[in-house]
Amino acid sequence: MIGVRGRQLTTKGCNLCGSREAALVYRIEEYHIVRCAQCYLVYVLEDVGSDQLQSYYTQEYYTGGQKQGYADYFGRRERRKQYFRSAIPTIKRYLVIPSPRVLDVGCAAGFFLEVVREEGWEGYGVETSSYASEYARAQFGLNVYTGTLAEAGLAAATFDLVSFWDVIEHLRDPLETLRLSNRLLQRGGLLIISTGDISGATARLYGRRWALLAPPGHLFYFSRKTLAAMLRQAGFEPVAWQSDGTFLVNDADAASGSGRSLIRESIVRIHGNRWVNALLRRLRLGSIMTVYSRKSRGC
Repeated sequence: MIGVRGRQLTTKGCNLCGSREAALVYRIEEYHIVRCAQCYLVYVLEDVGSDQLQSYYTQEYYTGGQKQGYADYFGRRERRKQYFRSAIPTIKRYLVIPSPRVLDVGCAAGFFLEVVREEGWEGYGVETSSYASEYARAQFGLNVYTGTLAEAGLAAATFDLVSFWDVIEHLRDPLETLRLSNRLLQRGGLLIISTGDISGATARLYGRRWALLAPPGHLFYFSRKTLAAMLRQAGFEPVAWQSDGTFLVNDADAASGSGRSLIRESIVRIHGNRWVNALLRRLRLGSIMTVYSRKSRGC
């Protein structure tokens, strides 16, 4: 049995520092979200198995049939591609290679890989969902492997860019996956990670009702400090950070409740304003953080 009152030994070690001591932060349904007492990484205490995750990312996850999934993932295709296109100038700033080889981990249906192809770059994807990976191959003709990064059997020093767009929080062992990514990158290669920022304004405003607190899909919740620490352990050095202040569409519903005060309701309405979102982005207080990291010398 797992006890989670206050600080105590947990049944598994922290993925970042190995400590087995953690404190309960939130309970979301049957899952306990805890904060490491040593490094402050926030994670789901329960050991969610790979078989459970495999059954989680079915067609229903992408088409509105699952509570924690997407209402219409494919309906957001052009919007997501535009978002990825906006990242291309930053990528080119830190990756001065005419035709880089790109690996997108957790590529889903391949929207980023479509943008990679538009640039004339060579793109490959890895996706555990058999439904999404087959969609990427059948609908868009993309080179996508079905399975985990470890199962893909890719050769070392093969890629110039490895990306994790809204993926690292889903992984059972993010540190080991980042170490593997390091081995796959050429010397001086670039790594991109985007994920929710649990230290950001949105997460702090909504608390346990923050929309990105979504186990078992989301198993890890990073701050800028804990993500930077994990990157360095995996052999990367962050070179640029960005913050997306965009108001999450489902936050308004997630934050609703009879106990909410009028002041809190007003804050929610203000937070949804696009000018406020722009300010949050400028102040690096948005919902999503994106970090660009270079493979460290000697790795």
